[in-house]
Amino acid sequence: MTPTEPGATRGYSRFVTLMKILLPGLAAAIFGTMLAWPQIAARTESFMVGFAQLDPRETDPRTLVNPRFHGLDDKEQPYTLIAASAVEGADNPDRVDLMRPQGDILLREGRWIALNGRTGVYSKLERTLDLSGDVILYRDDGFEFQTDQAHVDLLTSAAHGDQPVSGQGPDGTIRSEGFELVDGGAVVHFTGRARMVLRADGGGIAP
Repeated sequence: MTPTEPGATRGYSRFVTLMKILLPGLAAAIFGTMLAWPQIAARTESFMVGFAQLDPRETDPRTLVNPRFHGLDDKEQPYTLIAASAVEGADNPDRVDLMRPQGDILLREGRWIALNGRTGVYSKLERTLDLSGDVILYRDDGFEFQTDQAHVDLLTSAAHGDQPVSGQGPDGTIRSEGFELVDGGAVVHFTGRARMVLRADGGGIAP
């Protein structure tokens, strides 16, 4: 069959009409892609550069950034523990090494105690926290003390340490060779040789 036959002529005419409709749209799409390509290329390059600059340590599946742990002590008082980063032990996943850990325990009657340190080791199974370096414990009544190490039992809301302690509060100052904190800080015992200086209008830093 040749294009001079009637059926072929009609088919060829439909083809020409269809091309007249499609070709302008196709040309516009190609032109639009050409205009947008510099922006697409720039975004792709930016993404690839950002990905290449990622620290390989951040992709370690054992490393958590800004982790947050929640729980209840044996009196159902809630505690929260956060850190800048956490690394689970390779041989012991229960052990978590923390960088710049911070924690707080919300006590009954609305009172609370907060603590922090440079580094820490958290046991998920035993729910204990060992703080090291510039350890600070702070009570909501304004009393705080500093030491170098502290062992915190989050299950019983207790803590103790055998390093020198320096404390201060609304009622005065205290220095001792260690401390023992019980009941979420409601009671603090200062162990070893201790020296307390009370202000004239005070007299009750801690029992």
